[in-house]
Amino acid sequence: MIKSCKIKSLFLFMFVCGSMSLMAQVAQEQDVSDKELGQFADAYTEVQMENQKSQQKMIAIIKDEGLEVERFNEIQQAEMDPNKESDATKAEKEKHGNVTTKIQELQPEMEKKAIASIESTGITFEDYESLAAKIQNDQSLQQRLQAIIVKRQSDKS
Repeated sequence: MIKSCKIKSLFLFMFVCGSMSLMAQVAQEQDVSDKELGQFADAYTEVQMENQKSQQKMIAIIKDEGLEVERFNEIQQAEMDPNKESDATKAEKEKHGNVTTKIQELQPEMEKKAIASIESTGITFEDYESLAAKIQNDQSLQQRLQAIIVKRQSDKS
């Protein structure tokens, strides 16, 4: 009898906890309206385009300095990993340093453009970051976002 009560209590407790977490998840999802998610989708798309432009600029800097992108990345990885020894020549290390300096100088401009592209969609940078964190932690929001992006891409086609 006591064992039966404990088991029933345990199931009741698990059911209540499960229901509460489900309600919390639904409440979190409802905190993000379709309009907000749509604005985030627009901002996300803008940021992706801005990132592509930035990558093209960085690739041009690397090539202008006389390095291949793959070689630059190899040297960069070796620089970042204290356990890895670089096989780069002195000239390659100098070119790598020049590229790194030029890219660092571009960083504030690239960030400014990314923020401007986000805000051009009607959402603040702070709201974008907040929504990004919610989306990252909520699979149903990820699915809703993906559906919005896919729909908008197919509407453009």
